[in-house]
Amino acid sequence: MLKCAVIGFGGLGKGHTGRAEKMENVELVALCDVDTSQFEKVTTTNLGEGERLDVAKYNLYTDAEEMLEKEQLDFVIIAVPTFLHEKYTVMALEKGLHVFCEKPMGRTVEACENMIEAAKRNNRLLSIGQCLRFDPSYQFIKEAYDTGKFGALKRMELTRYSYAPIWAWENWYMDFERSGGAALDLHVHDVDFINYMLGRPNAVKSDAVHKTSGFDCISTQYIYENGAIVRATGDWSLPESFGFCPDYFVVFENAVIKKGEKGPRVCPADGDAYELDFSDRNMYWNELEYFVQCINESKLNDIVPPESTMQTIEIVMAEMESAESRKEVRI
Repeated sequence: MLKCAVIGFGGLGKGHTGRAEKMENVELVALCDVDTSQFEKVTTTNLGEGERLDVAKYNLYTDAEEMLEKEQLDFVIIAVPTFLHEKYTVMALEKGLHVFCEKPMGRTVEACENMIEAAKRNNRLLSIGQCLRFDPSYQFIKEAYDTGKFGALKRMELTRYSYAPIWAWENWYMDFERSGGAALDLHVHDVDFINYMLGRPNAVKSDAVHKTSGFDCISTQYIYENGAIVRATGDWSLPESFGFCPDYFVVFENAVIKKGEKGPRVCPADGDAYELDFSDRNMYWNELEYFVQCINESKLNDIVPPESTMQTIEIVMAEMESAESRKEVRI
């Protein structure tokens, strides 16, 4: 049994808590949040209303350093605001703990570098919650690309549309210095999947809209040598009535793949369209299960290595630069 604790008990922290307490080889022992009211709240996010959790069975803290001193832990789950990822990740790694940290990896590339150095220095596993790498609907696209099942990639468009996330502690999402706006928080999901599937682009060309937080909408073309048209748009400036809508549209030589209700909808060049049902597979469960498996089996984290997720942050930063300069930026 691996003993763990959660630092940050907002919407994402509560979700990770609910999953961790259901895992057979994990013992959740402590929760930490600076806002004690979070221990009683049910948090509603763009993913819907969260579940009510019984926190009475856990040791509760408002100070992470105190918790790390008092508890005997194997790993921590960090779900604090982005600008605090580096602080608490490095703190836990220096205590000799493995760390699962929510996305985006860090507010700056330098923060990511410091997290990686701390993991190496202490010989501990660091994994970032870039959940699309564990979503079977997106994995299907990557597998099709890797195997050439439907021929060469011609075009890929990823979109992620939402209303503003104003439910968080101190409304930190709307503070660009803390969150990086939709570019670094919402859009980063699709940027990371592009990076995971296609690798680092040669250049990016971006446009942005600044409404509330700064970079509330960003739309980018990623330039690759193979000539495929690759674009992604993230926008959280929409009305609450719109809801949350992630989508993809991928054109291969011999098929078009569109995101369906339960999985990818495949429209082959020859034959009838069909839709796969992956609704019984949960990307959030998959990513945490994989992290625990890597610890237990001393496996390399080869699905979401931190060097790769740092590269994702580098790409987003280049997009911001491109949008501000209105010029193509080489990476």
